[in-house]
Amino acid sequence: MSNRRVSNRRVLVAGANGQLGYELQRTVPEEAEIIALDHNQLDIAELSQVNNAFVEHQPAVVINAAAYTAVDRAESEQDEARRVNARGAENLAAACHQSVAKLIHISTDFVFDGSNSRPYTPEYVPNPLGIYGGSKLAGEFSVRNMLAGHGVIVRTGWVYSSQGNNFVKTMLRLMSEKDQLGVVADQVGTPTWAKGLAECCCIG
Repeated sequence: MSNRRVSNRRVLVAGANGQLGYELQRTVPEEAEIIALDHNQLDIAELSQVNNAFVEHQPAVVINAAAYTAVDRAESEQDEARRVNARGAENLAAACHQSVAKLIHISTDFVFDGSNSRPYTPEYVPNPLGIYGGSKLAGEFSVRNMLAGHGVIVRTGWVYSSQGNNFVKTMLRLMSEKDQLGVVADQVGTPTWAKGLAECCCIG
């Protein structure tokens, strides 16, 4: 794939069917042209598909909202987790580098080990404990190494919205069905509204 001129208004969203992808399609400024592709339209782990998408759409900005997010299942599906989260991010970063497009890459707080008692800042050294966090961290490395000032990494967690499956919707459903609920008390996190996250990605 050779260098080429891209539209400065065109935004490609990978992972269009996810919670964030759904909100991004409703948040991108009206003056921008959005191309939202789901997994069936763009498997980011397949380099040929990524290259073809760039040739066809020539985006100026790519938002990578595609990911393997089954944290526990990743331990038994390690190859698939790494295929999507590590190789997929690498493929997008390589295509953005060649086309001089900017990449907003969505990562996760699972790149940290969770042992800190204070909120993590970008300066903290990552230390993932599982395959999911490790695969996402590998994707981050590719974005940083290939794109330098043309890539942005957004670490988030506990995403919720009106779409898809998430903890908030599960709790609301269970509260309407049961008089009493049991919930784990050994995890601390910051729920992230998908629409708010989408708006942050679209600033500037």
